[in-house]
Formats: sequence, C-alpha cells, structure tokens
Amino acid sequence: MRLVFAAVISGLSLMSAAHAQELDALLRDAGVTGAVIVHRVSDGREWTGGGARLDERFIPASTFKIPNSLIILQTGVAADPDAEMLVWDGEPRRFEIWNQDQTLRQAFARSTVWAYQEWARRVGHDRMAEWMARLDYGNGGAGGEDDIDRFWLEGPLEISAREQAGFLARLHARDLPFDAEVMETVIAMMVVEEGEGWTLRGKTGWRFGGDPDVGWFAGWAERDGEAWIVALNIDMPEPAAQTRLRVEIARRALALAGAVFGE
Repeated sequence: MRLVFAAVISGLSLMSAAHAQELDALLRDAGVTGAVIVHRVSDGREWTGGGARLDERFIPASTFKIPNSLIILQTGVAADPDAEMLVWDGEPRRFEIWNQDQTLRQAFARSTVWAYQEWARRVGHDRMAEWMARLDYGNGGAGGEDDIDRFWLEGPLEISAREQAGFLARLHARDLPFDAEVMETVIAMMVVEEGEGWTLRGKTGWRFGGDPDVGWFAGWAERDGEAWIVALNIDMPEPAAQTRLRVEIARRALALAGAVFGE
C-alpha cells in the first residue's frame, strides 16, 4: 500500500516565493485559529502562518515530553526508555491506554500524563528548575515545588510556536546540553511514521480545560539529508473534531515547504 505523507497542490513548484512563505491560507482552510512555522534546516528559510500569534506563548502540554524525556534520561531517573517499567497505580484515567504499566518509550507515544508526572517528581523541583534555566525553552517557568508535576500542563511554563521551532532546531543539530546518547534516544522515540527514505518525528500536545483548549504539534521531517522543522498550535473549541488537525496541518505545512513523502 502506497504511503503518502502529504498531498502537494497542483503547480506548487510554480508558486512564487512570497506565496510559498504564506501559510495563513492553510489555517483558514482548516477552519482554525492558530500559528504554524516551518524552518528548512539547510538554508534557514521559513514558511509561516498566524501572524503575531507565532510569538504568543501557550502552555506546551505534552509537547514538553520532548525536553522532559531528555531531563529524565540525563538525570538517570529512567536509565533506559524500554527496560524500566513504571507501575500503574490502579487509578482510572482519561484514556484507557494510560491505565497500565508504562515504559518511557510507551508513555511518550501514548502521551501518558500520570507517568511523566511521576518521573518529574523523581527528578525533583531543584534539578528540574536547573535544567529549565539551561534550555532556553519558552519562559523557562518551572514554578515552585508544588508545581513539579503540572507546570507544563497548567503553567507557569509557556512557549510560542517560534520558540518551539528554535528548541527543535537545536535538538536536531544535537546542540543541547545533554549527552549525545540521551539526545539520540529521545530523537528515536519521536518517530511518528516513516517510509522509504523519509521520517516524521514529533509530539502532539493538548492543553485540556482551556478557554478554548489548545492543540500542538512540534517536530520535524527528514528526507534525503534535508530536514524541515515544524511547530504549530491551534485553538480547539471542539476538541473531538479538531485533535486530528494537529498532525494534518503540520503535514500540509511541510508539504507546502517542499517536504513531500511517498514510498
């Protein structure tokens, strides 16, 4: 079965540079309010949509599982993404797939909030705050000791789409203050899908209980030695109908930037 990463509109190669850099129509056609940025690593070219919202900060929700996983592994709270199992406490949670024991890799893929909350408590506030101060990740807000298991879910941590892209670009370049093995491990955990010669990596996020809720996708696509960083956030007043749009819009934005994938 042929795998198609994203459809490219007819005649895309003939679009002017000005139009290629404008992704507002992509958001409008999807019927959402949001911001999206694509950054091509080889030459730094960017495609954007959302205007001033690109620099507006929002709670990162589960996209923070990317830096959180780096910190968890670097501090040794989890020594391995697969071997160490965190035992479920038996308390039913929002999604059935959360209601079981979790490895770090599984919890990342399943976006298991309770597991990352437990690992964050084991990291501890002081170590977490030290790492946040080093990462230049949004406003860096780790809050107080009582916030250790929710600062990325309820605040004070906030980050913009543009800042997400900058953080991801540094991770892609392996230019963060973590051991090389730790960065490679998390980058491997980030695979969303892949085919012959191409890979999409990233993490979705969903800020519950907002007014409205906010959805995220943060990651990058790779093909033939090139990489395109993508970060987006969208308002989700009707989450049941809009959660799927996070990855769909990211794929379309990547396609408009030339990151087209198939078999």
